[in-house]
Amino acid sequence: MPRRTICAAALSAAAGAALVAVLVGALLAVDYVRDRDADPMNSTELARLRPQAAKDPKNQDLVERIRGLDLELRQEYFRHVRLVRLGNWLLLGCVAVFVVAGRVAMAQRSDVRPPRGKAADVEREMRFAARGRRAVVALSVLLAAGAVSPLAVQAYIRLTTVPPPPPHAADPADIARYWPGFRGPGGLGVSAYANVPTEWDGNSGRNILWKAPVPLPGKSSPIVWADRIFLTGATHDKRAVYCFDAATGKMLWSRPVENVPGSPASPRKAFEDTGYAASTPVADDRHVFAIFANGDLACFRHDGTPVWAKGLGQPNNQYSHGSSLVMFRNLLLVQWDQGALEDYMSKLLAFDGQTGRLAWQQRRPVASSWSTPAVMTGGARPQLITSANPWVMACDPASGAELWRAKCMEGGDVASSPVWAGGFVYAVCAETKLWAIRANGSGDVTATKQLVWSGEYGLPDITSPVTDGKHVWLIDSGGLLVCYDARTGEKAYEHEMEKVFNASPAIAGDRLYLVSMKGLTFIAQTGGQFKLLRTNPLGEAGVYASPAFQDGRIYLRAKEHLFCIGEKQQSASAPASEK
Repeated sequence: MPRRTICAAALSAAAGAALVAVLVGALLAVDYVRDRDADPMNSTELARLRPQAAKDPKNQDLVERIRGLDLELRQEYFRHVRLVRLGNWLLLGCVAVFVVAGRVAMAQRSDVRPPRGKAADVEREMRFAARGRRAVVALSVLLAAGAVSPLAVQAYIRLTTVPPPPPHAADPADIARYWPGFRGPGGLGVSAYANVPTEWDGNSGRNILWKAPVPLPGKSSPIVWADRIFLTGATHDKRAVYCFDAATGKMLWSRPVENVPGSPASPRKAFEDTGYAASTPVADDRHVFAIFANGDLACFRHDGTPVWAKGLGQPNNQYSHGSSLVMFRNLLLVQWDQGALEDYMSKLLAFDGQTGRLAWQQRRPVASSWSTPAVMTGGARPQLITSANPWVMACDPASGAELWRAKCMEGGDVASSPVWAGGFVYAVCAETKLWAIRANGSGDVTATKQLVWSGEYGLPDITSPVTDGKHVWLIDSGGLLVCYDARTGEKAYEHEMEKVFNASPAIAGDRLYLVSMKGLTFIAQTGGQFKLLRTNPLGEAGVYASPAFQDGRIYLRAKEHLFCIGEKQQSASAPASEK
């Protein structure tokens, strides 16, 4: 075989080995980048669950949860090990092929005899030999780059990674006086102000300060931070976040939520009664966060500047996603319940509000739900309270570590959100009962005295309870209002409102506010006896959203408009006796 042919074949083999080495090195580098924050064999969740199982070895749900998580972690670990082992062997093989091929090529290029023949032929042979030597050197560099690329990527990441900003949390005093999320501070539906309106008429305009059109439909509720109101709307193809001036109703900005990384290319059609924007946004002093039925999660500054967005994936939820967002300090908390109980697909997710970085996540042994978690404060420890089939559960909102659980929502489609007061949690589902749970337990409290009482009347399928610490009120979709004693569970009264309700009840001062789908707001006296004080028409139907309360104001969303209700100020020239 001619020497030139042998040399060319050897150079081709060396080039191929170098190219494969580069590709293998790149794959190993990508795998390192993907897994650099994960230690699959040192799971904090597994370390937390195992002591619980040791204390309660008969808890089969906990045992199965540990087994499933352990299997998932081990599979991920051995996948990584196999990939690294295969990659190392491929790199070693590439180096061997390169060395052998390089030696063959150099041997064919090395000729101790001086070139003979015509001067032109001698010069051509010398140029050919020089190109061969340069090719071997270049391929050597390429092979070395492929072999060291994983190490180089690791070093680059360590040297160039910018540390995240320090955690930022809103002032608790501001959280208490504004209406930052679904049903206000703590998710309770209780106003910090007693001077909210009691009389209005949307048909005549009496005490309607303004109303503003909302471009896209939605059943999310308005939230308020300082002088801004935030709201969401969506259709199958469009999603948007809106900001209104709280004083005038002027739309300050509208931002589409689109081109989100991880968003499904073809989102499923939403369940009609839920829609595409059922989840209420949440705000802190800098940002507003919104989530939609297709799993898109987005963050904007108060001036409308986009901060971050990510797709959580299309949720496997037969009635579409309806749980609203909540905040705890710097963490954005998402109750991501989906699938059937045996699918083990549900999670709690916590993201850093400023960066969108995943702070923690915990799997949940529950089925799909539509309730919103509540952050319980004021006790010895903050607690994130969640309700879904079959568990009412409490965890540490800072870490996700479970505190206690009660199996009292078994078999239900849970849409009502839990509320709390006086050290008790009140959770309800139409297919089960209303339960009062003392919230200072640990582990599984199902068979303990932590479950203080239960009620069977007026169980709602959509709306959530409200309590002033003395009584608990429920109203179902058909309009049956039931009042319980908050400490004993004794039924104080029931009253048929004879209207359809989707909005959850609320309390301002000593008054109970009940908003029907037709836009009628019934105001009743709080206490153990029903006393209707007034009925106020909004002038527009389609009220699914719960009201938001501020100083002297109520904000209500109907089918097409956002309303601001408040007493209109009289002229400054009016006599003092008339003011």
